[in-house]
Amino acid sequence: MILENIQIDRAGGRGVAVGKTSDGKTVLVRGAAPGDVVDVRVVKRHKNFFEGRVDRVVSASPLRVAPSCAHTESCGGCPWQHLGYPSQAEFKASEVEEQLVRVGGVPRDGVVWNPFISAPVPFRYRNKTEFSFTFNRWKTRGEMDANPDSEHEPGLGFHVPGFWDKILDVQDCHLIPDYGNEIRNALRDEAIALGLSFWQPRAKVGALRTAMLRSNQSGDWMLIIQWGEHPGADGFTLMHRMAERFDRLVSLYWGLNEKVNDSMYDVDLHLFHGIEALEETMESAIEGGRALKFLISPKSFYQTNPKQAHRLYSEALRAAGLTGGETVYDLYTGTGTIALFMAQVAGKVVGVESVREAVDAAFRNAERNGISNATFEAGDMRRIFTPEFVERHGQPDVVVVDPPREGMHPAVVSELARIAAPKLVYVSCNPSTQARDIQMLSEAYEVVSVQGVDMFPQTFHVESVVLLRAKSPENH
Repeated sequence: MILENIQIDRAGGRGVAVGKTSDGKTVLVRGAAPGDVVDVRVVKRHKNFFEGRVDRVVSASPLRVAPSCAHTESCGGCPWQHLGYPSQAEFKASEVEEQLVRVGGVPRDGVVWNPFISAPVPFRYRNKTEFSFTFNRWKTRGEMDANPDSEHEPGLGFHVPGFWDKILDVQDCHLIPDYGNEIRNALRDEAIALGLSFWQPRAKVGALRTAMLRSNQSGDWMLIIQWGEHPGADGFTLMHRMAERFDRLVSLYWGLNEKVNDSMYDVDLHLFHGIEALEETMESAIEGGRALKFLISPKSFYQTNPKQAHRLYSEALRAAGLTGGETVYDLYTGTGTIALFMAQVAGKVVGVESVREAVDAAFRNAERNGISNATFEAGDMRRIFTPEFVERHGQPDVVVVDPPREGMHPAVVSELARIAAPKLVYVSCNPSTQARDIQMLSEAYEVVSVQGVDMFPQTFHVESVVLLRAKSPENH
């Protein structure tokens, strides 16, 4: 079904643009820009709205630009590449405000809405990327029309949106540095030359299954290869060739994954070449202070845009307004990056994280940086963050939360409301769940300021730092 001449009025959430049909039904369109007039190919029909993608641009918006990437049509990893970056930042700022006002009940007046922080580098910023091997790469409509009888061709790239078993072969991903693209393309080409089999997701057979690339700001690289079967002699030859060919590939791991899913976090990894972990440096949180150093191992978490990560953490620290001596809780601490950032100023920081390996890494990072006023606990947040926890560690002056995309469990929200720390700094990667949680906290806290930060240009993802202040008891 094609809807013709749809006027696109505005940007919506999660990378879609919004228009209306002649009879007033809403149309959510991927690949459109506000100001476009487009024909829309409907992919899903609902009672009161349609979902679709651009079939033809009838009249282009002045906001529209030519995408840099040749894979844009099929990839889906950069859904806003057809928009100029200033427009992307503007729409992300609007998304943060809209969610907080509409869902969170945050008033527009009386709250400091700080200017949105755009990314200084809108491309080549990612330090971690995961790819999948395939025995039969996805072919575009043009390729199929040109050669309908083409045979299976191996590939290495990304999942096509909406298809768990279809992989788009990628020559140049514009979100990762050029050197990372060189490594990935060489890995695919060397594997083909050696006659190694690529993964077949439905049959669950094949030698090469996934690859992950990680890097640091110094230009060192790590490659992790998951094999669907033991590498054998040719597999080890492949890894030898990769280590010899790339002098900045300082760490190479491999693992055997015979599970149903591709996750490597429960797979034993073996160091084949080089060092165990990359070292990343983050500038100090205080002027003249010593830079923080973090070890990045294959499974450890670290923000994928390191330059903007420093800006994000700086904004969280600024919102906390620490003067020295405060007790700070850092909930959902991960490997302790925000906690250690805060510990350079606070009196004491207590981090909580559900993943034991991340907590172990947080302790190592603290020791590595000579920080003795930060401690960490592992456990399910809703079970560990209790009145007994507060009794052990003392009433906090500031609580920092940085939950996953799904936001906080109601039990955690309830305990935050009960303790009513003077300041609550909510760092979020999902404005909608952040807004929901803030609405749930509204009887105990009021919003003071909002700061949006773009960590992921060309995508719809956006981070925000919201400072909340405990209401006086009589206003609860």
